[in-house]
Amino acid sequence: MDHMESVRKFEFRECRMPAGFIVDYFSNGETLHGLCIDVSEAGLRAEFDGSVVIGSSGILILRHPKSILKLEAQVAYVKKCQVGLVFIFQTPWERGTTNEFIAMIAKPGTTPRTV
Repeated sequence: MDHMESVRKFEFRECRMPAGFIVDYFSNGETLHGLCIDVSEAGLRAEFDGSVVIGSSGILILRHPKSILKLEAQVAYVKKCQVGLVFIFQTPWERGTTNEFIAMIAKPGTTPRTV
């Protein structure tokens, strides 16, 4: 193996915040229930009760005790039993709402808001 083949490609990743709340993923007529492991403004990592296909898109519902957020997401990777999902924003409002959701769950004592 050539030395350059063993070098990993650099990829920028948003800061991830540890989590532990319920998520549901609806894709191709199937609903998967899971647990969010960590989350960022770009996506999340979760463990689900079923399998997903890399590249598939669907509706993701984040069910944090402080709030609920529903948005479109795409499966970016599957590694062992963990799934990486990237949020798909249709509008700047969706991106802003997601950023507010992430900020709210990161700060104790903030007012819950359902979106």
